[in-house]
Amino acid sequence: MRRSVWIFLAAILLPSLALAWLAVRSARDQQVVLEHQQAIIDQNLTDTLARQVQQELENTRSEFVAKTQELLRAGPQSLAPNFNRRIRATWPLAEVGFAVDTRGVIYSPMPQEGAQARTFRAENDRFLTNRETVVVFPLSKLAQTEEKSAPIQNASNTSLLPGLTSNANTQQNAIRPPMAQNQSQNQIGINPSISIQQALAQNNAQQQTQRIVTPQKETSMQSIFSGAVPEESGFRHIVESGGTQAGGSLARFLQDNLRLLVWYRPQSPGANTQIFGAQLLQSGVIERLRPLLSTTIGPPASSLSQSPEYCLALLDDRGRPVAQSRPGFQTDWKHPFVATEIGEALPHWEAALYLTDPKQLTRTASTLQLTLALIVAFLTGAILLGGMMMSSEMRRQMKLARQKTDFVSNVSHELKTPLTSIRMFADMLAEGRVTEPERRSTYLRIISAESARLTRLINNVLDFARMERGAPPADPRPCDLVEIAKEVVETCRPHLEGLGIKVELAIETETLPIQADRDSMAQIILNLISNAEKYGGKEIRIEAGRAENKNPAQPTATVTVLDRGPGIPANQVKEIFKPFHRLDDSLSSGISGSGLGLTLARRMARGHHGEITYTPRPGGGASFTLTMPLRPEAQA
Repeated sequence: MRRSVWIFLAAILLPSLALAWLAVRSARDQQVVLEHQQAIIDQNLTDTLARQVQQELENTRSEFVAKTQELLRAGPQSLAPNFNRRIRATWPLAEVGFAVDTRGVIYSPMPQEGAQARTFRAENDRFLTNRETVVVFPLSKLAQTEEKSAPIQNASNTSLLPGLTSNANTQQNAIRPPMAQNQSQNQIGINPSISIQQALAQNNAQQQTQRIVTPQKETSMQSIFSGAVPEESGFRHIVESGGTQAGGSLARFLQDNLRLLVWYRPQSPGANTQIFGAQLLQSGVIERLRPLLSTTIGPPASSLSQSPEYCLALLDDRGRPVAQSRPGFQTDWKHPFVATEIGEALPHWEAALYLTDPKQLTRTASTLQLTLALIVAFLTGAILLGGMMMSSEMRRQMKLARQKTDFVSNVSHELKTPLTSIRMFADMLAEGRVTEPERRSTYLRIISAESARLTRLINNVLDFARMERGAPPADPRPCDLVEIAKEVVETCRPHLEGLGIKVELAIETETLPIQADRDSMAQIILNLISNAEKYGGKEIRIEAGRAENKNPAQPTATVTVLDRGPGIPANQVKEIFKPFHRLDDSLSSGISGSGLGLTLARRMARGHHGEITYTPRPGGGASFTLTMPLRPEAQA
């Protein structure tokens, strides 16, 4: 038994507990896994929105080129002086239109055309006439083609790992591009004492600015810096750097406000080429970008089954939402879940995604952890319960094995004792050593009693073996239980009285007709009397009569065997009907028996739809009752 316990612990329980511990440990990582998967999915949304915004701005530039070409076809000679008025009349996105040639002569707008024209000239005259260089974010058509995916690549580096966030002060003090107040001094300063490479490195370091927002998911410290890098250049240089390209766009900050410019250079054979451009109306651009949020929103096919709801927003260069997919949604706009920079087309603008319920991922992970923990607990409990059941079954089998061993010893003893007596008295009679008639009669009765004892023992063993094989009971036939009880008592009376046991038979009714095998009923009553003989003291009472069942319409016949022995302990009552069970071992107590008498009696009774029960006898002793249903004709 101990060896089996150690095998169970080493082969089943300990490995199962180790696996359960690993499963519970891995469950704690579910939240990180879910956040990682959710960040990948959400990053795709912001990347898609950023690409669509870039494409829409490129479509806007192309639309401006088409409108300008249409105006040129209508009247190329008079277009330059009237370009501001005519482009605003035909294209709502133009806030101010301008026309300038490569020599630096501005044809349009004229200051007298209104306040917007005067403000535009004040801000851009020196830049458009190539008298100064300013900090701009150029994005020519050629650059757009070559670097179309650069902002996305930079934005895709937003973090999928928790913990890399900047504090609010750092975010509020993010480096901004130089403003236009001192545009006359916006030249690249180079220290003569350092090399050109060192100067360029210093200039790039100065131009590297921090992003306006701090996503909750960052991949590296580099992603906190903006990928939109400005350069200091003049307008003519920007136009001519495109080579044969006919147009482009640029962005610059004036008075801390973003200005978006688009330009178009017609192909002309002359040396002096006119350039047409427009400053875009920012509110109109935003209105064009707003529908992109609704077309981008919606979890992709690979999203999680419990994907949390979110809000897509387009943030300006100050981190304020200019468009969002959920009207009225409010949150800390500076800290989105993930974000993607738009790029040079809209410098320092971000496509940001916010979780409407940030705790949903935590709850989902907690639910998964709890579910996994319950499954592990259930399986562990099942293993422990199975181990307990196995241990209990092993103990039962070991106990049964011991009982079978004791049974073999008891049966051997029970067979040897009567055989010894029979042989001894038979030899004495055969050799003529006993001449007195009375002694010869006594010896013959002993031989007969011991033979009957052997017969009962062998019958019990044979009947038990037959029942263990599942053999059907004997064919039931009509018989009378009172007659069977009288015959068995009269057969046993001489032997019992010879042992000094008083036998009393009480018959309450003349007949008890039942449907059963007569020999089986006799065997049952004989086993009950034999049990009373061994443990019942000097008095045995047999009662036969009728008993009312729980159903009054089905009365039953009963035979009760009562004795005045010590009775049966309460904790042994359920055990006495089990095979091979004995209160005392026959080899040590001197009480004969095999432990099969009561077991066979109950099994035979149940095979005939009857029952045997035990109750303590009032005044001391035991009471065993055989209950059998009466035949239908006798129930009236």
